[in-house]
Amino acid sequence: MKHKNGIYAAIALFLILALNILTVAQVRIRFAPGKSSATVTGRMAAGGRVCYFAAANRGQALTASLTSNSGRVHIFESGSTTYSYDVETSGDQSVCVDNIGKASTYTLTVSIK
Repeated sequence: MKHKNGIYAAIALFLILALNILTVAQVRIRFAPGKSSATVTGRMAAGGRVCYFAAANRGQALTASLTSNSGRVHIFESGSTTYSYDVETSGDQSVCVDNIGKASTYTLTVSIK
């Protein structure tokens, strides 16, 4: 019986993890005409993740900065609240915001130049 309980526990854990992956919010960032940056705000549950997408061209620079009321919201689980890179392939670029603390509000600014 102990072996069956272990299997059931493993299946339950797998289903919980799969549901968490499937419930990641995905949001498109739209820049106002003539603007190269946009700011979004949100509220996220403990352990939540929201991925933002914006179109960029090869050679442009993407930068992101993040603030939160808890100090436990980070970009890509990195522990950092800033992120930047040079776009190598034109198309959608992503910036994911991860909450590793309690429920929190946050503000994310993304610039593409």
